[in-house]
Amino acid sequence: MVNYCVCGGCTNTSQSGHRVHLFPSRKTKRFRAWIRFVQVKRADFTASSVTANSVICGAHFTTECYESGDLMEFNMGFRCKDRVRLTKDAVPTVYTDSTQREQKAGASGQASDGASAGGCATGRQALHWKRELSRVFAESAVEFGDSDLASLDARLVDNGSQCIRCLQRSAAVQVGLKPLMVNAETQTEGTEQRASTPQSTIPSEDEADYMDHDESWNSDEEMSSESSEDDYEDEPSLESPSDQNVPDKVIVGLTQLMALFTICCSCYRESKGHIVYQKGTYLKIKQVCTQCDYQRVWQNQDILHRNMPVFNLLLSGAIHFSGCMISQTIRMLKLFGIQCIGINTYFRHQRLYTIPTIIKAWQNQQMEIITELKTMDGGLILSGDCRSDSPGHCAKYGSYTLIEDRINKVLDLQLVQSSEVPSSNWCEIEGLKRSIHFLKSQDLQLSAIITDRNRQVAKWVRQELCPEGTSHFFDIWHIGKSVQKALDTVSKEKGCEDLKLWRPAIVNHLYWTAASTPNGDPNIMEAKWRSMVNHIQDIHEHGNPAFSHCAHPPLEGEAREKEWLEPAAIKLEAVTTRGALVKDIRQLSPQHQTYSLEAFHSLILRFAPKHTSYSYVGMYCRLLLAALHYNANGKRQIAETSRGEARYSIPGSAEVGGWSGPSRRSHPMNMQLPS
Repeated sequence: MVNYCVCGGCTNTSQSGHRVHLFPSRKTKRFRAWIRFVQVKRADFTASSVTANSVICGAHFTTECYESGDLMEFNMGFRCKDRVRLTKDAVPTVYTDSTQREQKAGASGQASDGASAGGCATGRQALHWKRELSRVFAESAVEFGDSDLASLDARLVDNGSQCIRCLQRSAAVQVGLKPLMVNAETQTEGTEQRASTPQSTIPSEDEADYMDHDESWNSDEEMSSESSEDDYEDEPSLESPSDQNVPDKVIVGLTQLMALFTICCSCYRESKGHIVYQKGTYLKIKQVCTQCDYQRVWQNQDILHRNMPVFNLLLSGAIHFSGCMISQTIRMLKLFGIQCIGINTYFRHQRLYTIPTIIKAWQNQQMEIITELKTMDGGLILSGDCRSDSPGHCAKYGSYTLIEDRINKVLDLQLVQSSEVPSSNWCEIEGLKRSIHFLKSQDLQLSAIITDRNRQVAKWVRQELCPEGTSHFFDIWHIGKSVQKALDTVSKEKGCEDLKLWRPAIVNHLYWTAASTPNGDPNIMEAKWRSMVNHIQDIHEHGNPAFSHCAHPPLEGEAREKEWLEPAAIKLEAVTTRGALVKDIRQLSPQHQTYSLEAFHSLILRFAPKHTSYSYVGMYCRLLLAALHYNANGKRQIAETSRGEARYSIPGSAEVGGWSGPSRRSHPMNMQLPS
């Protein structure tokens, strides 16, 4: 069914791409205001004219009339256009005219007496509409006793077809309350006022009670970015330091803080200070001197627009961006005795502020990476693997990640819910399909992809990507882990106990097979792997043209660390020459591996541990946080000693009794998300 806008001169419909809104309930205060708005151009329109299908299109509403959270989700792609809701006090204030009709009238000479060439109304018409609009809100305010409607200020604007627009103020502005904002330099002087001062800016007790409940703060007011310049012209701008990691906040005991308000700053006599308002991290203290009537108001932090303490938002952002759990953090702060925000406030800040910030930061960084890759020669060399949010085969989410090995950065990340696919085992192939579709939409060419031995992935890549020139390789670590498990099982059989001593050497031979074949020739890699069965029996001539003899020098005396195997060689040959294993060895990756991807999966545990359940958006944002952190620290330099020498970690290996020495990296950087 097509819904037409009831406003006079407006031809917008629900099928013309415009958002339409049904009239509010007849019992609400807004209903009469909507009727009056339509009557400005349609005098015959009454309350009885409103039906169940009567609508007003979105062209008659300003941006402030919509739920800011819904608008942000719509811009981010999480909400469709028709699901963007109006605020509870939204009233249409914008008139649209048929500019084409007025332009034709001007061309025929009928509008030559001062009409606007752009199609706007004449000065007399605009003045008439302004008076009508003022009368609408005045009558509505008298009828319903609503001072909010009477405080609306109608202003003329010249913006295309918009000839008149009403500036809406929130409830906080309508009562005339302006947040008292002070900085470090004006806290002791700028807020000092005598009780007899005519223009005192100190909030009264009633105004303090207005801010007394954090739950009453409207999310629309916190998110609204469009407001009158006059409302905030006296407020100081928030200047952030150049280095955001420099500590600029301290912990102060309440007893020590209240001691600062026991002496009057004017007469230096004893005075008394008391807490006027305390919610979350915000604290406001009022000092009153009974001797000289001196009084002042002090607050521990600045107030953002719509009366929101800045530290409350910063605390929510710090908890979310660091990957901490809100319940554990609040429990720790309460045990320490620190006043902090509540869980409901945190989730509101997360929904309205931190989640959109994370998504926007990831999109910007992803576009920068794509731009960088387009300037590089050759196609993409990607490492891909899937991670389940819980162990076993009953995972709720599966996240598929692609890392570009040449720059060691996360290029794309897809989150698949198990309800979207037949079972959780299908999350990996579905995530890969989505990632490849995204890369193709960005005109990126895929040269090689390195994955594990997942059969679904191998088949899809062989059918869809290999015909386009993409090479598919298997990661050595995954195959080596499978070989190691098979050798452990065989070494427990009777007569094969010595095979356990050869297990590390066999796994090392697997790595050497791929590393010593930089061109990735599958025939040579297969021949090198099969030569291992002869080598453990002291046979070093293999008769294979691709790899005729062993590459090591003669092993005699101390060069022989282990005894040669003879009975166990039959079992070993059955394990290492299986058809499926040999086929996978022919696809070993000679240069690039997925070890960086495994490191990224370990990093995800810091932001999204598997013992905690998250919503889809919550899990997706925590994965993006891990990706942003990894990309910021993926190319850290090796840590150095005071002498300029490289530092190394020396963890002990209890399994083989040896030592390994990987290099140590410098201290990781903290992410800098846009403010």
